[in-house]
Amino acid sequence: MQINSKNISAAIVSALLCVAASCSTEDPPDKVFQTVTEPFVFDALAMSPIEATEMGYHEHVRGGNEEGQEATQTSLDVLLDDYSAEGVQRRIQFLKDFQAALHAQVPDRNRLKGGEFVDYAVVDNLVARDLFELEDVKVHQHNPAHYVQLLGRALYGPFMLEYAAKPDRFRHIIARLGKVPEFLEQAKGNLQSSPKEWIEIARAENDGMIRFVERILAAEAPQELKADYDTAAKTALAALRDFNSYLDNDLSKRTGHDWRLGAELYAKKLRLWTGNSDKTPAQLLAEAEAEFKTVKNELIETARPVHQQIYGNQRPPTDDALIRDVLDVVSDENRLSSSDGLLDQIKKEIEEAKAFTQRQELAPLPPGDNLQVIETPEFLRANHPVANFIGAPPLQPSLSALFMLTPIPADWPRARQLSKLREYNLYQLKLLTVEHAVPGHYVAREFANATEPLYRRVLRAQGNPSFNDGWGAYMTDSAVAAGLTGGNELRVMHIKQKMRIMTDCILDIRMHTANMSEEDAMTLLREEAYQEVEGARDKIQRIRLTSARLPLQYFGWKEWLRVREHYQTETQDFSLRSFHEKALRAGPMPFPDLGYITAERPM
Repeated sequence: MQINSKNISAAIVSALLCVAASCSTEDPPDKVFQTVTEPFVFDALAMSPIEATEMGYHEHVRGGNEEGQEATQTSLDVLLDDYSAEGVQRRIQFLKDFQAALHAQVPDRNRLKGGEFVDYAVVDNLVARDLFELEDVKVHQHNPAHYVQLLGRALYGPFMLEYAAKPDRFRHIIARLGKVPEFLEQAKGNLQSSPKEWIEIARAENDGMIRFVERILAAEAPQELKADYDTAAKTALAALRDFNSYLDNDLSKRTGHDWRLGAELYAKKLRLWTGNSDKTPAQLLAEAEAEFKTVKNELIETARPVHQQIYGNQRPPTDDALIRDVLDVVSDENRLSSSDGLLDQIKKEIEEAKAFTQRQELAPLPPGDNLQVIETPEFLRANHPVANFIGAPPLQPSLSALFMLTPIPADWPRARQLSKLREYNLYQLKLLTVEHAVPGHYVAREFANATEPLYRRVLRAQGNPSFNDGWGAYMTDSAVAAGLTGGNELRVMHIKQKMRIMTDCILDIRMHTANMSEEDAMTLLREEAYQEVEGARDKIQRIRLTSARLPLQYFGWKEWLRVREHYQTETQDFSLRSFHEKALRAGPMPFPDLGYITAERPM
């Protein structure tokens, strides 16, 4: 998509001059906000061309006017993000300049109406999050996997998203391959120290990138571009292999950086990623730990009749033994024999979930049918060892949305494979489908992709992660309460899933802020939350790689329940479909704003 974007610097200079002169604009605040924000959204994408491709923004046009000033046009699909020292500083200054312009031109958010009132909170939070990553966490200085994953996305986007004819998209891939050496040199220039865990993950993901370039892309390159592809790939592959050597022989000697974020930075990050919620890590931790105990009792009571069906009148010595007896049998009897049938099973579950959602009037379904079920690409598997969802590009919403499932490695020992298959048995796959696909993340993103105007659509796709993460957990809970097929055995697995969401929150906070050991984390996951060993390993690895993201599912789930209760109390409308349709059409936003918009009364 091509959109003409006026230069943001004009809006910034105007704002700062206005403040210096103590003057005020005659334009309505809503118009002023849009004048400042709309060009920023597209200029920001132009500074992140990898994300721009994923968003469906391909040509960036700036300038041009009725007086004859010529516009400049940039093709973003052939570019990589600039991570030179100058490029990083330029992005930081760009964000700060916009922040200054926004606060100067629209000093009082309360003067805005409707969509602009919400957009202000979303964009202000988004900028603060970006600055936090660049200035406080400094991810570009410590995480080599950040660069590998960016390169993966840079090549995978044009490969999977059919925004143009295949030869044109491969020309974009070839152009980006040609820029890989410079990009990785920028990475090496930035990286100062890294935890060994991050280096190991970067190494594994980079091996996956090499295979992707060497095998998959090479096999798919159009014949007329084969020579050009081979030339570009040869240079890129040499740079990728050199980066492996750098990780092994250079960065591996500088491992002083701690993967734990620490209490102060964690509190700041959690506040930003929850949409500026006032809830502290300590408060969220206390809530999750208290509810974990309650839900565990619920698991015991739900498992009792299942145990009797399996074992008759044989009584286990303890409640813990009862739960383990039930989970062992139900998980083992309701699993795939291997991950070979995983994608077909998920496709079947999606169709059943659609029928169930319509039959129970649980939520509206989008009119299109653009959801693809695919294997997770190798460069994303460390962060997504089970599943991931990537929505259709907001600016080209008719393109595919991707529900990714991570296969079990064929070279794992059979015992390890079985552990994974038991953890993600057929009941868990049904719940996973509800969470990520229908009526979960896929449905929410499809409605968000109908938001107007376009700059708002882009903002909502980038804003408030807890809205999206919480929606998946909330809808899974709602579907089970509405009678999702599976009886008590499904309910046992769902309660186990709820306990997993709570332990995700507990462990992330405790490991990043209170130095909880991995041994203690494994004990909680295995002994208290009844996770299979492979599921527990995946979770601890995820906590090492990310911070303040896992608690968002628990936080968002509880906020969705709070918004629904507010809506039902204020409107006396107890139709779930009615509430969900209003919420989805409003789109991702801070929860207090969602409560106000759906019920037309403040929370």
